[in-house]
Amino acid sequence: MILVDTNIPLRLIQKGHPHHQPALDALELLRKRDQEQFAVAPQTLYEMYVVCTRPKAQNGLGLAPPQALNELVQVRTIFQLLQELAGVYSTWEALVGKYAVAGKPAHDVRLVAMMVEHRVARILSFNDQDLKRYAEIESLNPFDVLGLPRA
Repeated sequence: MILVDTNIPLRLIQKGHPHHQPALDALELLRKRDQEQFAVAPQTLYEMYVVCTRPKAQNGLGLAPPQALNELVQVRTIFQLLQELAGVYSTWEALVGKYAVAGKPAHDVRLVAMMVEHRVARILSFNDQDLKRYAEIESLNPFDVLGLPRA
């Protein structure tokens, strides 16, 4: 099982984005080559909804709420949804202490905590560098999975 970060399903719905095809191809390769299955965390869907409904002028997609909800439904048909577990908060707290995390990166640590609690070892993300510091997981970038130079 591989967790997909928010930027993966977002790129899948942005057909004109330069990361669209690498996201699609990396998922397909991992599915075929490694027989992998993929999951999203509830946090991923919350973050995706925010980006979908945020105005384009503010780095969003500018979708109306019904369109954004439809995109979430589509994502849930493609990826397994990990359930919230009671231990996520205490694991998150331990991780932010261990890595002295401050500010916005604490959101990433919540994904790491979900992964630890669900025993999911890998995450697919275009922001893999933000996740490399956490020894508990392995972060994969679609470009690296495909053996392509990063764009």
